[in-house]
Amino acid sequence: MKRKGCRLAAAVLAVSLAVVSGGCQVGGEKVTISRGMSENEVFLISGKSCKLSVMKLLLVNNMNLYGESYGISLLKNEDLKVQKKFGQYIKKICIDEAAKVYTMDALADEKGVTLTDEQKELVQWAGEDCYKNLSEAEISAFELSQDEIVDIYGKYALADKLYATLISDVNQEVSDDEARVMEIRQIFVHDGDQAQQAYSDLQNDTEFSTVAANYNEADEISLTVERGMLPAEAEAVAFAMENGTFSEPVQTADGYYIFYCDNKYDEELTQQHKQDIIEQRRQEAFDAQYDPFVAQTVSKLNEKVWKNLSIQDLEQYSFAQFYEIYDKYFSEESWVEESAPQSDTAN
Repeated sequence: MKRKGCRLAAAVLAVSLAVVSGGCQVGGEKVTISRGMSENEVFLISGKSCKLSVMKLLLVNNMNLYGESYGISLLKNEDLKVQKKFGQYIKKICIDEAAKVYTMDALADEKGVTLTDEQKELVQWAGEDCYKNLSEAEISAFELSQDEIVDIYGKYALADKLYATLISDVNQEVSDDEARVMEIRQIFVHDGDQAQQAYSDLQNDTEFSTVAANYNEADEISLTVERGMLPAEAEAVAFAMENGTFSEPVQTADGYYIFYCDNKYDEELTQQHKQDIIEQRRQEAFDAQYDPFVAQTVSKLNEKVWKNLSIQDLEQYSFAQFYEIYDKYFSEESWVEESAPQSDTAN
C-alpha cells in the first residue's frame, strides 16, 4: 500500500492501539483489556474485530519484507537477542498499522465515507489475487479465507479513501518565498563584544570561514536553512541577504548571529520543500479530525492471544506480496471520484 495513503501516511497517523505493560491505549488513554474475546480475535476497535488469521497474514508479509538488512538475516540470526528484537519490531508495526486502519474505518463510518461499486470490485479482485498467491500451507497455517482477505483489503481501501477525503480541501499552492531554501554560513557567539570583534574582522576583509573558525560557538558553520529554522530576528536578516554578502551581528534571545549568504535560493531543494509543506498541511488537516476521534474511541486488546502469537512459528512461510497486490489495483488517484478506476484497468 502506498505510504501516501493510510499505510503510513505515518507522519499523519497517531498510534491508535499500543501494547503497553498490563494493557493498551487509544489516543493515550488506557482502556480495559477484554477477557471475553474469542481465541481468534486480536483486538476490537469501535466494535470492529481484527481476526488472528489477518494478523498472521500481515506478520508473515512484513517479516519477509523486512527480514534482511544488508544481506544479514534478522529473523534467523544466530544472535537470539537480534531475533527477539526483530520479532518485537515486526509485531509492533503490524498491530499499530492494523489498529490505524481499523480506527480510520470507524471514522469513515462516522463521516459517511464509503467505497463505490467500482472500488468494491477492485477490492474483490485484489483479495482473489492475494489468495491465489498464498500457498496451501500458508492458507492452512493462517486459517485464512479469501473473504477475510477481501475484507482487510476493503478496510485498507476505505482508510485510504477517508484520508483522501479529509485532506481534499488542503491548499496545494506554495510560493517560492514560503518554501525557499538557502545556503548560508554562520558565526554564532553568546557575547556581544565577541560578535562585534568578529564583525570588525570581516569588515577588514578577513575571509568569512577564517573568522568563523576563530569565533563560532555553534556546532556548524555551513547551513542549509528554510523558514522556521532560525530565530525570527535572525531569519528576517538571513532571508533578506544577497549572494556574496555578510550581515551585521543580529541579537537574539540565544546570542548573536552573523551570516554569509552563499546561495539565497536553492531551486532544487526549494521545490522539494514545497512538497514537505503540502504534506505538513495535509497532516494538520487530517489530525484535526482524526485525533479527537481517537481520543473517544473504545478499544479492546486480547493480550493473551497477541502475546502468544510467535514470529518463530511463522518463519517458514514466504508470502510478501500483500502491499504489492494492493498497489496493483489502487493508486492515489483511485480516491478521486471523477477518475475512479474502471474495471478493465485492473486486468
